[in-house]
Amino acid sequence: MKLSLLSYFLLFVVSGLKNMVATNPSVIVVGAGPAGIAAATKLLENSITNITILEAGNRIGGRINSVRLGDGLVDVGAEYCHGQEGNVVYELVKDLDLLQHSKPCTPEYLKLYYSNGSTIEEEMTMNLAKLIQNYDDEINQTCGLSLGDAFLPVYNSTILKKYENDKQKLKVATEALKYTNDLILLHEGAFSWLRPSAGRHYRACKGDQGMTWKKGGYHTILDVLMKSYPDPSQKLPIDDKIFFDKKVTKIIWNNDDDEVIVKTFDNSSLTAHHVIFTPSIGVLKEQKDSLFHPQLPERKENAMEAMGFDAIVKIILHFPQRWWGDDDVDFLFVWSKEDLLNTIHEFPDGPSQHGVSWVAQIVALVEVPSNRNVRIALFSGDLVPKIEQTPEELVKRGCMYVIRKFLGRDYNVTDADKIIRSQWYTNSNFRGTYSYEKHGYFKREVSYQAQLAEPLLDDEDIPRVLFAGEATHPTVYSTVHGAIESGKREAERIINLHKK
Repeated sequence: MKLSLLSYFLLFVVSGLKNMVATNPSVIVVGAGPAGIAAATKLLENSITNITILEAGNRIGGRINSVRLGDGLVDVGAEYCHGQEGNVVYELVKDLDLLQHSKPCTPEYLKLYYSNGSTIEEEMTMNLAKLIQNYDDEINQTCGLSLGDAFLPVYNSTILKKYENDKQKLKVATEALKYTNDLILLHEGAFSWLRPSAGRHYRACKGDQGMTWKKGGYHTILDVLMKSYPDPSQKLPIDDKIFFDKKVTKIIWNNDDDEVIVKTFDNSSLTAHHVIFTPSIGVLKEQKDSLFHPQLPERKENAMEAMGFDAIVKIILHFPQRWWGDDDVDFLFVWSKEDLLNTIHEFPDGPSQHGVSWVAQIVALVEVPSNRNVRIALFSGDLVPKIEQTPEELVKRGCMYVIRKFLGRDYNVTDADKIIRSQWYTNSNFRGTYSYEKHGYFKREVSYQAQLAEPLLDDEDIPRVLFAGEATHPTVYSTVHGAIESGKREAERIINLHKK
């Protein structure tokens, strides 16, 4: 049957629209953290410029948050560049003289203190440090167990057995299990070491795992991505595409008109051909039932359930006088059983658990190499949500109590005059710090991160909602470089789609 002139005209219009979509797709990026910025900059570099970035907060960076304190910057969130080989963060900045290597794990720099104010002998300190550094390798082949259940036999055989014939050393080694537990939880970001799986798909990039920023804080990587550093004149046209205080409340993704509708808390409504969703898995877990229409596929919900997302706390303390020495890198704390149970009497204010005060959750007091008068107290464990809500002045008093208890014999500890603390778990825009694989779900042949990354397809199998963020990276989840790689990955997916 011959087509009428009107039919030819309509085919011409539809064909023209399809070509226009292919050459100038519109993209909404939800979230201006490292994944969102990486996605947006990758699109801009490939001439996809019809981009809108919706950020729920009032700044870019997400879980990167570099703020000024005293004479320099401190990182309230992401702080370390983990590894060199295959690490996109390292590759982007390695020639810019921005990173400094961590100091070696030796008695010269690592000081493990007992709660009576004495230092723990070098041999035990180094044995514990070596075990903690390598715990992932020790337990990674143990499938079907929680991290804690897999680690305990290793601890017993490598630490307790070594000191079984020395009653006093065995007592300290037994008490140091809590310190080991708490320090591992800092790495995992979990409230309990019974939550993460002993088996995991994480693969560390080779090289120094603790590189820090010489200047500018971790925020510098965002400037590098946006090309405002090192040459501001080369900056990508991204500023006018970022809209702050635009919390997304609804994503309607399978429409007849081939566009996604995005609604925000202030009753704005936007449309785009594609949406790249980058908020944390904590936000995704909390809001999935109300956020997406239609609902997310069961496969994606199962992937979310298989992944954990808790938090740690940083208490960043500024001291008007520097009371520690230049070689004092990290102070680490081991509580005696007696002192641990006495914390509730010596420091009764604030939350407690099992007759022990919250202050006992301070794992370490670490340096900030680029900010000489600052120390960071690190907390882990399941009291973290309550610690985040404890009044700031009480938090400072608690930190000073612990610092003086452990270090007051060797140092003339002065009071901190300023404090900044993290509150990632109670912040509705994050609900935690970084992801881990949950015990009870791990299967070596299944990547739940990859399932979480799968885009939502419309009826014509076109990806309409794409997912990025550290929790969607199959091997380096929980890291900034994982987040950046995931953002670039989803941008590349859109770029390739519209090249066809």
